[in-house]
Amino acid sequence: MSTKFVIITSINAPSMAISKFSKWVGWQVVVVGDRKSPAEWKFDGVKYLSIAEQNEEFGLFSKSIPENTYTRKMIGYAYAMRLGATAIFESDDDNLPYADAFDKVEALLNATDRNSVERLRSDIGWLNIYNRFGATNCWPRGFPLQFIKDPASNGVRGVDTKPWGAVQFLADEDPDVDALYRMINGNPVYFARDKQYILDEGTYCPINSQATLWLPETFPLLFLPQGVPDRVTDILRGYIALACLWKMGKSMTFASPVVYQERNAHNLFNDFQQEMLLYNNAHIWANLLLEIEGNCASDLYISALQKLSMVNAIPVQNIEAYEMFLKSAGL
Repeated sequence: MSTKFVIITSINAPSMAISKFSKWVGWQVVVVGDRKSPAEWKFDGVKYLSIAEQNEEFGLFSKSIPENTYTRKMIGYAYAMRLGATAIFESDDDNLPYADAFDKVEALLNATDRNSVERLRSDIGWLNIYNRFGATNCWPRGFPLQFIKDPASNGVRGVDTKPWGAVQFLADEDPDVDALYRMINGNPVYFARDKQYILDEGTYCPINSQATLWLPETFPLLFLPQGVPDRVTDILRGYIALACLWKMGKSMTFASPVVYQERNAHNLFNDFQQEMLLYNNAHIWANLLLEIEGNCASDLYISALQKLSMVNAIPVQNIEAYEMFLKSAGL
């Protein structure tokens, strides 16, 4: 059985994206269903986890995750880890892999050198990685609005020596931007090819869950905080993951797209309202997370949850939920 997993959550019938991912040789696609998902969801070669199966396999942890929320995707991570995952690539049902996506993901997964990549830092603590990939006047969801016009957000050459521990691939066509950008502009975006950068410690850039590759040492960082909107949870997790990676002696690398998004229908104003938490708090949360402490990935993540709950950014129940996540995953 494969130990490499593609994890997707979906409330829709099998999509073209899922069909394309199912053709990745040596990878098992796992689709995490929800209450809204079609009752008879099925696709050859794809493992589908219905709500009933989630509750049966993961008991209290599954039942603790609100239904019809993006956070149910965590069941897929736990399922993969329980089966001895050696790699997790997460995506969504509207992100279609390019024909060469498999080769590019495999190349980075098998890379023996995770240091020899151009490094970037920013004196304001935030880097707009989209500018570095040729998309000017465009910014990732979760990038603090107060810095979108700041020249320092373009970054300069970094000096750090940390290897990367996870990969954020960009997405073409309708990339991960915030609702404000979509309402004002919304034109298709295509990023530069064959580029890769690593962030210096202390320089944040939003990390999403659309096309992200995680290695075993970073699996404890996959927990999606509960009690925040779906448009916030993966971005907040990304801030936490970056802060944890730095304390672990690693960082995040950003790479050219391996997917393009044909976005499912969204109400942009509803997205905007959900994202208000990010507009108002991204910089505050990021600075707070620089203070986390711990001797391993899970201890660091718990420290992050504790600090965020102390300022009422998330419910304190996330700490217990995280412990259930680790237990469910066999970590």
